[in-house]
Amino acid sequence: MPSIKHPFDPDSLYQVDEDDNIRVTNGNQWGVFTKEGVHLSGEIRQADPQLCVWVGNNPGQEGQLRSPAVSAKRS
Repeated sequence: MPSIKHPFDPDSLYQVDEDDNIRVTNGNQWGVFTKEGVHLSGEIRQADPQLCVWVGNNPGQEGQLRSPAVSAKRS
């Protein structure tokens, strides 16, 4: 599951949940956002939209290995 800690707030963790939304946690608080950073639920009501886009659009490792660009370089 892709995730990243916010560079300016390392206590905030952004990760993709099972519904393909972005779950932001900070200690015991949490919030759920769309991949564009729109709040859906939870007590954390603001998220960095750039990190939501980045985490939400980061392909899994199996997708990266099947990329034509990567396959061409390995040949």
